[in-house]
Amino acid sequence: MLLGAHVSIAGGFANAPKAGKYIGCEAIQIFSRSPRMLRKTKPIMQEDVDAFWKGMRAAGIHAVATHGNYLINLSAAKARMLKVARQAFFEEIDRAHTLGVPYLIFHPGAHMGKGAAKALQSIAESIDWAMDKANAADVTPLLENTAGQGTVVGHTWEQLREIVEASSYGDRLGVCIDTCHTLAAGHEYRDPERYEALVKQIDSVLRLWRVKAFHLNDSKQGLGSHVDRHEHIGKGEIGKDPFRWLVNDPRFADALGLLETPGDDRAFKRNLKVLKSLREK
Repeated sequence: MLLGAHVSIAGGFANAPKAGKYIGCEAIQIFSRSPRMLRKTKPIMQEDVDAFWKGMRAAGIHAVATHGNYLINLSAAKARMLKVARQAFFEEIDRAHTLGVPYLIFHPGAHMGKGAAKALQSIAESIDWAMDKANAADVTPLLENTAGQGTVVGHTWEQLREIVEASSYGDRLGVCIDTCHTLAAGHEYRDPERYEALVKQIDSVLRLWRVKAFHLNDSKQGLGSHVDRHEHIGKGEIGKDPFRWLVNDPRFADALGLLETPGDDRAFKRNLKVLKSLREK
């Protein structure tokens, strides 16, 4: 597994690899725009792309993913908001393509009272709308599993499968598994047998080839809490052992393992050091 963290693009895309190098990243995750505004943003220029990849080479970082805007709800109940969300999702795909980034990690959405079944269908239709519009065959959107808080969907592997199967682009969709969200959603994997059972379940429902990335976060809350609160590695309800099994699992050798733990780059550096210490020599 290629280990790393989410890093900032503040001051320009070229600064992200510098932050990644300081942390000790082998892979990084970035936003390609503000994660909390849906209005159209300035385009990415070729000089930004060149500077970003020059920085990646200089930092020795091997892989990168972008993360979608937090405000995008691909199952928005109101037609106007759904239109805005779809346009924003298209822009996320387009910006990842422009940057030359192969993965776009995104949250599926929330049903806002209209029910999970309708939401899952709406998400698939929204993905198709954006993928039809985007000329970006080199970008793989990765559905992120959720903690299941409120009306958010995507907290079961079966719900993610429903989205994949309903999409015309199902063969191009991947998955990002968040370790905190997984526990909070009620999936137990804190002993070796249950860890193995969980991996087999994911393979049975979604297929492991879809799992391109992990968000490596401990959890402040316990099993089935449906509360999305990240904690430092080994300091929360998950503990170190599941992370040890995960980073050494040959089935995920090519996956990105990205920290989203609390704090700044110094905290990421400490958490990444913990993860690397769990690797078998």
